Amino acid sequence: SASDQYFGSVFHSMLTLFMSIAGGVSWEDAIAPLMAISTVWLLAFLFYVAFTYFAVLNVVTGVFCQSAIESAQQDHATVVQSMLENKEA
Repeated sequence: SASDQYFGSVFHSMLTLFMSIAGGVSWEDAIAPLMAISTVWLLAFLFYVAFTYFAVLNVVTGVFCQSAIESAQQDHATVVQSMLENKEA
């Protein structure tokens, strides 16, 4: 059954959660067995997906963007400093 396929063991449950946010399994396929069990599990699943998308992934994206911005600013400062040194010489 679908509940055994997606949530039959701890490993399958973790794999289903990962695949849900990584695009490996449709949310509808993973939610159907949860709706048959309880609405509480459905809400827990939706909270997990929303939290992972909006909180964790945005933080990771922000860290990479900040790193790229700082790197670009350092490169710009180095170029300006080099130009000033060449002008003085």
